[in-house]
Amino acid sequence: MAAVLILAVALTSCGADGGQAGSTGEIDRSATLRVAGNVVPNNLDPHQSGNYQIDFPYLSPVYDRLAQAVSGPEIVPMLAESWDFADDGRSVDFTLRPDAEFHDGAAVDAAAVVASLERARDPQRSKVAGRFDMVDTVTAVDDATVRITTNRPALDLPSVLSTTEAAIVNVRAIEAGVDIATTDAGSGPYVFDQVRPGDRITYARYDGYWDPEAQKPARLELMGIPDDNSRLNAFRSGQVDAIKVDPDQYVEIQNVVQKAGFEFHEYPTVQTYAVQLDIGTPGLEDPKVRQALNYAIDREGINSALLDGKCTPVSQPLPEGVDGHDGTRTDRYAYDPDKARALLKAANAPEDLTIPVIFVAGASPQQEMATAVQAQLQAVGVTAQLLPIPAVDAQATFRTGHYGLLNSRLAYPIPGQSLMLNYLADYRFPTPPSPEFADVVLQSLDPSISDAERTELYVEASAIASDGAYDVFLCGVPTMVAYSSNTVGMDTLGQSDFTSVFDIRYAGKTTS
Repeated sequence: MAAVLILAVALTSCGADGGQAGSTGEIDRSATLRVAGNVVPNNLDPHQSGNYQIDFPYLSPVYDRLAQAVSGPEIVPMLAESWDFADDGRSVDFTLRPDAEFHDGAAVDAAAVVASLERARDPQRSKVAGRFDMVDTVTAVDDATVRITTNRPALDLPSVLSTTEAAIVNVRAIEAGVDIATTDAGSGPYVFDQVRPGDRITYARYDGYWDPEAQKPARLELMGIPDDNSRLNAFRSGQVDAIKVDPDQYVEIQNVVQKAGFEFHEYPTVQTYAVQLDIGTPGLEDPKVRQALNYAIDREGINSALLDGKCTPVSQPLPEGVDGHDGTRTDRYAYDPDKARALLKAANAPEDLTIPVIFVAGASPQQEMATAVQAQLQAVGVTAQLLPIPAVDAQATFRTGHYGLLNSRLAYPIPGQSLMLNYLADYRFPTPPSPEFADVVLQSLDPSISDAERTELYVEASAIASDGAYDVFLCGVPTMVAYSSNTVGMDTLGQSDFTSVFDIRYAGKTTS
């Protein structure tokens, strides 16, 4: 198999240089790039991450991985120059770049990579060990080669290794006393300068990094501004160069970017909102009950009233435009409260059926959507007990079982990876789905099958999840960003092609 695995979902790659859209001026290598998202920095240890979507933007500037996602999306080399799959798809050899070093000057060699990945896989030292369940062994073949064996065909392994959960940390430095909770032990293009948990992090360029295009600005300032109005005002006033735009801000941001000096970009719709379910919750075991919950939801009403028309209704895990979307189920759950009541009656659902539904406290539009979902379920006789919980605790609480969670389902470069991590991982789907669903998803991750066979498997898996009503499906949203006209690379953020995560690796500012 080709050493570099290209994983196209919706767009043609723009290349690893991130493009130069937004300005025609020269790159200002002395600039400070200021970017505001809607989540605050939380954890400085990549292997202690409670939420990849929250932590990636703040960790990726200082922590490299074996592979990286670039615009397309594609999975391309990072610390690994190349990789090769064994014929059975159960072993991958990664050849490391010779010029990578940690910020203390130590070489990023095979022994260092093995030590880091073993730390990430160790439940005693890591909260993300479950992300590597497919890995059997990680060994150093020689100083420049790492071999990873897996317990199943693992087409998705390079993609898994592109996240900050698989960041390569300097384990020797940590063992020597470096406190990774307060400083970095990475090998990326920047080092931490000032850390203000719950607010922002500033970064300084690391001299001598092997990829100068990944460190265009001299300094970065990445901040979290959860309040939509405050974030927009910071952008409008020039306090920040770029912001993440939530769907309910679409109309307002259009009024801003029509003015000179501002730009706007919308990525494909691949990430979806849902009330994620524990299908083993008493009262929800019968698929008819879960189908009834789906028929009770007025998705078009939620979209138009709360999300400025930017959240396309969905009835399955893979939205339209993503490989594997089942066109016959696009409108599987059209709004029909009478059908919802009939299904609840046919399933002998409890008359007092109550679902505790977690949402991220203070997060917009989740809290508004939660209130709308609560009212629509109540109209068919189902009580949604709303539980606002801080972002860092929401997923962990859901994992304990017998809750719903109104949040976005994460998307990944490979649709099969999206299906697996959202429905075969207990932290996102506490009660296992059907064996049929699991078998189909795992078959799709075999590197030896054809693209046509893989697409058929994606469609089959998406249909099983849709008919089984594994979620209360809501709507799909694009990642949207607004940025100043002297900012480059904001329309080719690698991660943003498949999830609402900022990855400013190739972004920068110009002199004009």
